[in-house]
Order: sequence, then structure tokens, then C-alpha cells
Amino acid sequence: MKAIKIKALFCIMIICMCSQGLLGQYNIDSIQQRYAAFYTIAHLKVSDDNRWVSFSKIYKKNTDTTIIATADKQQTVKAVLTGVSESYFLKDNHFFWLGSDKAQLINLRNGDKKDFKEVSKIEILPALGYYAVWYKSRFLEVFDSKNKLVASVSDVTQLVSNKQDKLYVIVNRSNLSSVWSLQSKEFNKVYTSEQNIKKIMLAPSQKYLAVTEQEKSSDGLQLVLLDTNSLKVSRVGNGFIKSEYIEVREIKNGDAFFLDFKSRPKPAPTAQPEVKYGTDPDLWLYRMGEQYHEYWVYDVKSEQSQQVDTGFAFMAAMDHERYFLSFDRKERNAYISSVSWFDIYLYDRYSKTSKKILSQISNLVVSRQGKYVVGFSEEEKRWILYNTLLSGKMTIENLHIGRPTFSDDNHYVFFESENGIYRFNVRTKNLEQLPLTANKKVAILNVKEDVIYGTLGADFRIRSINAKKPIILEQYDQNNNETSYVQWFRDKVNVLLPSTKNRVSDFKINLLSQAVFSLEENFNSPQAIYQYHSGHKKEVYQSNRHDHEITMARQEILSYKNSLGVQIKGVLYYPLNFDARKKYPLILSIYEVQNKSASVYPYPYFSGIGINIRSLIDNGYFVFLPDVVLDSRGPGFSALDCVHSGLDALKRYANIDSNRVGLMGHSFGGFGTSFIATRSHRFAAYISGAAVTDLVKFYFSFSQERNLPNYPRFENGQFDMKVPFSKNKMLYYDNSPIANVEKVNKPILLWTGLKDGNVPYTHTEELYTGLLRNQKKAVVLYYKNQDHDLAKNSAESIDLHLRILEWWDYFLKDKKDIPWIDKEMKKDAL
Repeated sequence: MKAIKIKALFCIMIICMCSQGLLGQYNIDSIQQRYAAFYTIAHLKVSDDNRWVSFSKIYKKNTDTTIIATADKQQTVKAVLTGVSESYFLKDNHFFWLGSDKAQLINLRNGDKKDFKEVSKIEILPALGYYAVWYKSRFLEVFDSKNKLVASVSDVTQLVSNKQDKLYVIVNRSNLSSVWSLQSKEFNKVYTSEQNIKKIMLAPSQKYLAVTEQEKSSDGLQLVLLDTNSLKVSRVGNGFIKSEYIEVREIKNGDAFFLDFKSRPKPAPTAQPEVKYGTDPDLWLYRMGEQYHEYWVYDVKSEQSQQVDTGFAFMAAMDHERYFLSFDRKERNAYISSVSWFDIYLYDRYSKTSKKILSQISNLVVSRQGKYVVGFSEEEKRWILYNTLLSGKMTIENLHIGRPTFSDDNHYVFFESENGIYRFNVRTKNLEQLPLTANKKVAILNVKEDVIYGTLGADFRIRSINAKKPIILEQYDQNNNETSYVQWFRDKVNVLLPSTKNRVSDFKINLLSQAVFSLEENFNSPQAIYQYHSGHKKEVYQSNRHDHEITMARQEILSYKNSLGVQIKGVLYYPLNFDARKKYPLILSIYEVQNKSASVYPYPYFSGIGINIRSLIDNGYFVFLPDVVLDSRGPGFSALDCVHSGLDALKRYANIDSNRVGLMGHSFGGFGTSFIATRSHRFAAYISGAAVTDLVKFYFSFSQERNLPNYPRFENGQFDMKVPFSKNKMLYYDNSPIANVEKVNKPILLWTGLKDGNVPYTHTEELYTGLLRNQKKAVVLYYKNQDHDLAKNSAESIDLHLRILEWWDYFLKDKKDIPWIDKEMKKDAL
């Protein structure tokens, strides 16, 4: 018993011993120095004239470096900035940016700079050629394109612009609040209140400025609408209403407004005992907190306000002045889904009546002007289209379509899918596939979208595209791993970015010039910015130019079948300095379907999940990423079959040493690794991080992060069991790694964060306890202050990174003098 206690204590303390010399196989200083030189690119911006690009260089220890480069000359950097939080390209080759306490205007042609200190916010008005600087002293200045002061105003507490030609501010002076507008070359007062002006918002149509007033005596709120042209003032509602916030939605381009007066009372002290119920419909409420709503509609033409009370807890505006959506917050599906399902009612404001139009809806999209509603029925597993004007309903018979978008003329509904774009003709009720998109995963990029309700797990939106303009499509050919971008208009296609095997992580298009800029990468080339124009491709900027080794990278995408005949893929990376005369060890890393990651540039860094392809191929390993597809056998057996099928597909590779193969995974991949360790005889060692080990235990638990039960993750989520535990208990038992822990026959390294709110560390502890009871070779690492993923570049992630390299060297390369592993593996270690 004493030996067991010592062994457990050793495993808990092992992460503290790095500084005492246990990790000695790698020089940590040289590794850190090398990794620090690598970076990624993000936040690509392009000037309107296509002459300049800006982007962020994101290092693991530094994420605030912004680069400005010329677009017409390759790799020509004009400026390097740090601490940029907001930035804009202006006309005449100017760049305007805001940092932590300063702003700066740069003339990119001659390098001249104009500095502004103690700045809170910046705004641009490009249609006027103006830019604005709001200082921490609450003083606001507006300058023209020649940097001459145009206008100024003091005591500003908020500013709002349309980023084109309108600028409004709140000014608080002498116990009075007022709204000022920039008109020509001066600020003019357009509205004054003896109450507090809490907030201003420019309506999407820009016809009105919504002004939220707070009554000084009661803190109640009232909305005032200010006509931006006539400056006419309209008060909405029936005086001040006790609330904390007013959400304002414009209807039909300013014909009406929908107001939601929201308040959230302070939670009452938890009663003793705390009481919960087995049929509780309000678990979402406990997560979000109680909310109270008072709804009003204001008709601009009649200047009348009407309070709306449907008898339901929640309402949403549909872009229609008469009809609104209403629904109850109470859950109807016993939480078997990770999102809520609602019965949707249509409320008629004129007749003050409600009728149910859709049942058990998880996803809902509304057309402009509110004529149509399309929702995904969880009962029928189909999209249901409802005509609000004719009270007609139709089912769209296709199982695989998703993400609906209406044409703004209401003639069509476009659906995205894994197999192209589908177009539903509302009049003929015909659903057709656009031929040019067949066999491709397609997304519509130029969608105009407004979220009308997005809490309690709901996703209700207005989504539309302009029927008179081209649709921009992103297409991904899953068979060939190729991405392309096209414009589609009136059955004609214009290619914007030709098919490429590169991963395209960002895409910008200038619709006037048709110039396209992209951010691309691949397994053997770091991220680069390219410009496409008139059929020509030109490199603008290449990242990580010091990484000459990656050009030698070699990769293959394998296609094979599992034992059920399902076609799957796997991505094989060769050792970076591959020698065809040698045999190399192989490491498999698993996590769901991974083949699309074949185009990702593998740079070395200290990963938060312990898996880094570059560090492994740098150190002489083959790395294989087999896809894991789930089926009725359960996630464990599905993973086992897919992994073994992948190994079978690799048998023809003579340079892979089948006696030196390791398996690793994190989270869901850690679960698969732990399960396979109890069933397979084809691996020399394993590494499993932050993994579920007992499906039954996890099924009957609450998520610390979501404050909801975990069983939806099994029935309809990531584990895809499709049945509840009560219907097939053996499926859950048999797919649990802990159920056969005594069958683990090779060494396994486990790790977890003690603050993991996704998969509690107790699952790792449970598996370790089972290994301990059965005297299996194992080491567990508990990271005290870490979550599900370790913080990137933290001391813990560095520690895990080095231990993983040493673990594989020990078991796959026979490098045995590694003290922290020897303590477990040598017979006389204790």
C-alpha cells in the first residue's frame, strides 16, 4: 500500500521536476529561440485603390505587430506598427490607426506622420475626406484630407458614425445632455434633453438616430427618434419604462421600429436547500439569468406607439410592421440537443392574436419585408417554409441542405450544402441544384444578415442577397482538396480565384476593379498574400521566409475504406529529412475528420493540446492523420476500425517501421486513443490528453462551462450515439475506455488540466486509477492551473511539448536514458 501511495504522489508531482533536470534530452533554450521566429498572418486589409495591404503578424509571445506593405512590389514593407487596435486606409495613400493611448496618421508615400496622444477613439468619414479623433479629455476634433482642423466640440461622451459622411455625438454640459451633428464644417446641436442621454444609435437606413434617454429621478428609459434629415423629434412609447437597456430594430427601412425594453433582476440568494426538479423546463434560464421584456412597436407614418403583449416570454421582429414572431423560453426537448427547440407563433399586431406556425424549430431565417419564414423542424428533420401573408406552409424535401438565404425580391431561397448550392423557387415549389456547384461544399459570402434573436440557444436571423447583383461563392472540392471563389449571376460564372490546393484563410474582393486578394498556405509553404487580377496571380508578401526546410516537406493523402466499406481519407506527412534508404517510426494523431487540414502550413510552436506536426516531422517521424467517421457501433469502435484501416493502408510503405508506431489524441481524440489502447495490439505506446474515459459517467453529468447536462453531446452531438443510455446501455458501456482498462498492454501517458471545465480531470484520474489497480505502465500529468487546452506558450505547454517528444523518443526510437520515464518503466524504479 505504501508503494502505491508513493507512485501516485510521484505522478502528481512530475510536472514540477522539469527544472530539476528530468527533461534533459532537448535544449529548451534553443527550441524556444527557434519557435519564437515563426508567426502567422491575420486581419488582412486592402486599400480601395489596391495599392496597399495591411495585416497582423501573430507570434506566440506577441500578437500586436501590424505590417503595411505595397501591393505592387513583392515583399516591400512600408511600415511596422505595434499595439494597433483599430485601423483604416484613407484616400491619398494615408493609413490611420489607433493604439492603446495614441493615434497616428501615416502618409504612405513620403512617410510623414501625424501623432495624436491620449486618444480614446477614432472615426473616418471617407465620403467627406474627413477623419475624427476623440481624446480621453472628451474633446473631439475633425480633420480634412490635408490634415486641417475642420470642426471640434468638447464634453463628448459618445460618438456614432456611418463610416461615410455622418457623425453624431452626445455632449454633456451644465447638467444638460444634447446630441450634436457634424454638418458641413461645424458641429450643430440637434437635440437637447433635461434627462440623461444614455446612448445614440444610427438606424441601418440612416434615416433616424435612435436616442435612449434615462430619467434622472427613476432611471427609467425612453426612446426618442430623431429624423436625420428634418431633425424632427418623435417620442416612442408611453413615457419612461423601468428597464436596463432598449434593443431597437428598424422595420422595412424605417417604416416602423420594434423596441425591446430589457431588464435582468439581481439573482435572489440561493435557498437552502437548493431545490431542482426532474421535469425542469428552465435550465437555459439558470445559465442566462432571468430576463424581463416589455415590447413596443412605433409606426413612423401614424406616429403611434403600441405595447405588444403576446402572452409569451419572448418576441422577435421580422421586418414587418404587422407580424412578429413569439415563442416561449421553456425547453420542450428535455435538453437532448445542444440548442433549444421552440414552437414558433406568428403574432398579428392588428388583430392581437397569435397562431402556431412552426413546431420544434432550432434554426430560423426570415426574408426581407417578413413575407416568408423558413425554419428547421427537429421533428421532421426538414426545412419548413411559411408564407406569413397567405398562411401557407410547405416542406422542402431534402435532408442535406442548410443555411438558407432569401433573394431580396422573395422569389428564391438559396440553401448551402456539402454538395453545392440549391435554389428553391417559391412560386413553383421546385428545388434545383445549381450545376456549377455540384460535388462541392459551397458557402455564400455576400449575404446581408441581421440576428433577430440569438440567446437561449436559438439562432433566428434575417438573411438575404441582392437579386440584381452577382452572388459570391466559396467552393471547396472535398475529393480533390481544392478551394475556389466565383461570382454567379444569371447562370453565368466569373472565376475570381481559380481552384487551388492551398488553404485560403482570407479573401478580399474589390467589386469595382475585380481585384482579388487572398491569404493562402499549404503543407510545404508558409502563409502568403496574393493578388489575382485579369487571370494573373502575383505574390504580395510571403511569411516565414527563413523557413527554407519546409520546401522539402512531403505529404500524401490516402483514400481507403473501413471495414464497413465507408470511404475515408488519411493525411501522411514524411519526416522532413526523409531518406528512402531508411525506416522511420510512425505517430498517428486522431480527431474526427482531419483531411482538410492537409493544406495547413505546419509551423513549430508549443501547442495547447500537445500535438504539433512540425516538431514531429522535424525529429524524424512519419505522422499520419486518419479520418475518424462514426457509425452505429459507437465512437470507440468506429475510431478503432478507422485507425486500423488506416494502418492497413500504410502497409505498402516500406519506410514505415510497423513495430515502432504510436497513437495520440486530445479531447475527443484522447477518448479515441484511450479506447483503442484497450483493444489494439498494433501500437508501441500511447498519449491521451483531456479525455472522456467513462461515457456513462459523463452522460449523467452537468457541463461546468454550459451549466447544462452533457447527455446531448452523446445523443446528438460529438459522440453521435443516436440513442439515449436507457435504450442501449451496453453501447455506452462497451464504448467506455474504463470498462476494459485492464486490457491496456502498452505504456500510456495521460495528461489533464485541473481546471478543465469541458472534460473534468476526474476522467483522467479514473483511468489512471484503473491502470494503477491493474499495475499497467502509465504516467499521468496534472497541470494545476490549466483548462481543457493548456495556455499556448505557457510553462505548462512547453513542459508537455518536451515530454511528448521524449515519450516518443523513448518508445519509438529506443532512447532510454530519460529519468522521468525510467522511473516508471524500470522494474526497480520504486
